[in-house]
Amino acid sequence: RLFTCARDMARARQGSDFDYVVVGAGPAGLAAAGHLAKGGHKVAIFDFRRRPENVFGSYPVVLNPRGLQALERLDPALVTKANEIGMDVKELHIVPDNRTVAQVKTFGTGIMRDQASQILLEHCETRDTIKFFWEHKLEEANLEAHSLTFTTADGSKVTLTDIRQLVAADGNRSRIRRACAAQVPDFTAEELPWGFQLRFMNSKAGLQQTEVNKDFHYVLGDKGYVCQQPNGVWSVSLRVLPGVDEDFLTADDATEERVTKLREYTEKYAGFVAKHLLTEEDYKGFYNCRAFDGLVVKCSCLNPAGWIVIIGDACHAVQPATGEGINSGLEDASILGQCVAEHPDDPFAAYDRLHRADAHALQLLALQARDKVVASPRQKVSNVMVTIGLGIAKRTGIIEGTIQDFMLGELAKTVGVKSYAELVEMEGRQSRGLKTFASGVCKVLRISKESPLDQVKQDVRDGEPPMAKPADAAVGS
Repeated sequence: RLFTCARDMARARQGSDFDYVVVGAGPAGLAAAGHLAKGGHKVAIFDFRRRPENVFGSYPVVLNPRGLQALERLDPALVTKANEIGMDVKELHIVPDNRTVAQVKTFGTGIMRDQASQILLEHCETRDTIKFFWEHKLEEANLEAHSLTFTTADGSKVTLTDIRQLVAADGNRSRIRRACAAQVPDFTAEELPWGFQLRFMNSKAGLQQTEVNKDFHYVLGDKGYVCQQPNGVWSVSLRVLPGVDEDFLTADDATEERVTKLREYTEKYAGFVAKHLLTEEDYKGFYNCRAFDGLVVKCSCLNPAGWIVIIGDACHAVQPATGEGINSGLEDASILGQCVAEHPDDPFAAYDRLHRADAHALQLLALQARDKVVASPRQKVSNVMVTIGLGIAKRTGIIEGTIQDFMLGELAKTVGVKSYAELVEMEGRQSRGLKTFASGVCKVLRISKESPLDQVKQDVRDGEPPMAKPADAAVGS
C-alpha cells in the first residue's frame, strides 16, 4: 500500500493521527512498527526510498540466536520464513594469511539484509494500523515543535506536526540523533569512523564447486570476509584503507595491471577463494563495486527529549566484524515492544533504563572488533595468540565457551542468549591474562605497534573525519 495521494499526504501532516511515528524502514524500524501494531497502536513509517524490491542488491548478514529470538517474539512465522529463504551457517572459520587458526560451531541463518527487511515489510503490510510513506526524505527535525519536515519524490515539502511518540531508526548517520545532540541539553552522541572501507567481489551464480563449503563462513583475518549468499553467489568482501592501500584496492578502473595485482592479493590472503570461487571477470567486477564505510555510535541515553527513542544503527551502529548489526536492531525492537506493553505511561524511559547498559556494551564490542580489522602487526600477533589460547582453554574445559560461542555459536542456542553487558564482562575475564602474556611476548620480539588506524585517529583530532559521507545518504537505511 503506497500512501502518496493528496488526501494521504494532507492527513500525514497531523502526527497526532498516529500513536507512533517511525523514521526508517530498515529491519529495526519495521520490527518496531510490527511490535507497536501488535499492541494495537497506530503507526506511520517514513522512509526516503521507494518500496524496496531488489533484495539481492544489499549485502549478506547472519541472523544469530539473538536476532531469531527477537523475530520469534514478533511472530514465529517470520523465523520460519527466514529459514526457508535463507541458509544454515554451521561453522565460522578464522583464516588469516591462508592459515586456519580457529573453527567455531555456529547456529544462524545466512540471509541478505534486504531479504530480512522484506519479510518484515510484508508482515507489516498485513496490519491495518500501519501506514507507509515512501520517498519521504527527512530534511529537518524541530524537537520543540514535535515536528519533522520531509521532501517528497516530486520535490514538495511535507511537515508532520504534533508527533506524540517518535521512533528514530534512520541509520548510523541518523538525522534525528544529530538533531537531538544539537537541540537536547545534556544529550550527546559519540560517532567514531570505522577507520576502513569495505568493497565486494561476487562470483557468478550457479558456480559448480565442492572444495569450499557453502555452510561455512570465513573471516580472512583483518583482510575481509567470505560467504555464500542464498542465491548461490559467493560474496567476498575486502577491507580497504584509503590513503594507505595501493590503488588496485581503491581505484575505480579495472586496468590489466590492477586486476593482476588484485588476483595476486587474493591468492596471498585467501588462496581458497582465488583457486575455487573467482574468475577473471569477477576480479574486474570488483571495480564496479563502490566502497562503503560507516560509524561506531554511542548515545548518552536512548530516550532524548522524552518523546523520542533511538534504536538500531541510529543508537548503536557497529561495524560488520561485530556480526551484531541486524541482530541488535531486532532485539531493540523486541525490547521496545515489551516496554510499551508493560510501561504504557512512559515506555521510552523504561526502555532506556532496561537497555542503555547493553547499548554501551555493544559499542565496546564494536570498537574491539574495529581494532582487529585495522590492527597493528603487534595487535595481529597478539590477537592470534589470544584466539589460540581461548581455543585451548575451551577444549580443555577451563572455559565453557568464548564470546563468539555465545553470539553466533551453538551455546547461544543451548545455554541461552547473553546480554551484551554480560558478554563484555565475560570476554574481559577470559582474555585478560592471555592479552597480558601476548603483549609481553610481542614486546620482547619488538613487533611494530604502528596501526593504520593511528592516522585515522589523528585526522579525527584534527577535525577532519576520514571517509565521511553526506548524512542524508543513510537516512532511513
